[in-house]
Amino acid sequence: MAPSRHLSRMIPFEMESALMSTVARRVINARESKQVGKCIYCGSTAGKLTEEHVTPHGLGGALVLLEASCGDCQDITSALERKILRQEFFAARAALRTKTRRPKERLKPQPMLIEKDGEIRTIKTLWQDQWKVIRLPIFPLPAHIDGRPYSSGIASHSMDVFELGERADDVAKKHGAQRVVMPDCPLEEFARFVAKIAYGYAIERYTLEAFDEIFITPAILGKTNDIGRWVGCSDRRGFQVRGDHNISVGFGIILGNDDVIVKVKMFPQFDGAEYVVVVGRMKPVYRNFHSRDELP
Repeated sequence: MAPSRHLSRMIPFEMESALMSTVARRVINARESKQVGKCIYCGSTAGKLTEEHVTPHGLGGALVLLEASCGDCQDITSALERKILRQEFFAARAALRTKTRRPKERLKPQPMLIEKDGEIRTIKTLWQDQWKVIRLPIFPLPAHIDGRPYSSGIASHSMDVFELGERADDVAKKHGAQRVVMPDCPLEEFARFVAKIAYGYAIERYTLEAFDEIFITPAILGKTNDIGRWVGCSDRRGFQVRGDHNISVGFGIILGNDDVIVKVKMFPQFDGAEYVVVVGRMKPVYRNFHSRDELP
């Protein structure tokens, strides 16, 4: 499937050397897991700890952290994933035939928003007749990296848009509407979704014990409104275009302060946006443990 694409402008990323120039691939085609034994978000060891998919199951994730999330934190992160995967990406995921725990939903008409006669209406239609689109907001660099004045939230100055099949105008015309309306997805929630993926890979790669301080977890849980301090975009798309996975990941350490960066490329088959997430500060003793891998 060859999508149409709207290209974006992005802010220069001067610290690209902090990541990788040549990336070694690590391909995970079957389920792999690593034991954690405490909640990676709040540190709790009480009660039943559940497994945590690093890349969401709905995007083909096979890497799992065992006993890695308490019930309260899982409720928060699962709700975040559901909103992105089932609302923002529902029709596109169906078109891409990604994994789903609810295959019957793809056989039934699902809600879609349209504007008709000046009113926003909800109709139900099969995914084949919906706007199958992937929208990836483009953010500035994390404020922690470029040092710009920062107060709260996150802003997008452009967006990657990949239409899988019919364009929005054609879908609207099919339904006798003026336009198709995407469900509301606040930028902060999408950035938290990306941060959760990046954080999971960092824990799988380095373990919790490798970190002297973790920056990103309060924002992932929605307890702070500083996601733009830790999440942003790179202007240089350093990952190869590849069609075998929906996410590519790489790692880096900013020398001088040992801050761990995870770089996440969304939908590399379409050369999607590449996000930069500052996860936390590594203990100096773990510097030599740093490896540069690309994970699906």
